[in-house]
Amino acid sequence: MRKKKATPRGHINPMAHLTTMMGVSLLSKDDRTVWALEMRAALDAVREAKATRDHWNTIFNSVNLAEEFSRMGLVTDPDGILKEAERACERIIKRQKTGVRSVRASELAALRALESAMIDVLGSVTNSERFNAEERVRARTQAALNGSVPGAIVLEYQE
Repeated sequence: MRKKKATPRGHINPMAHLTTMMGVSLLSKDDRTVWALEMRAALDAVREAKATRDHWNTIFNSVNLAEEFSRMGLVTDPDGILKEAERACERIIKRQKTGVRSVRASELAALRALESAMIDVLGSVTNSERFNAEERVRARTQAALNGSVPGAIVLEYQE
């Protein structure tokens, strides 16, 4: 008995195919460079005591994204870089509420360590993993703002 030759049924949607391929591909060098430049500008502004809400949003988003990558099992934090960056943000923002805009060298070093670690991490993350992590961060941030995440510390920059 002869087997029938497989024939494709219907038309393949090229946009769906492209979207699928993009989802499983690693972040492009351009995407990683844009992130790194934004983070570097934010940290420079913090160092110079000139950080704006946008700068702090970049830093907070990076910390939250790193934390979500950790929750997703994409990275581990054996050296405590993430926790140290979180503590540094908390201390800086608390001090800024008293009118002090300066940052301590140890706090800046913790944020720079996170920047360096994230540059390495983003080289091994796919577009789909980053998108999923960003969506989970948005949902978790909203839940934290609503008070439904036990133990969450909500930091808000005040100008």
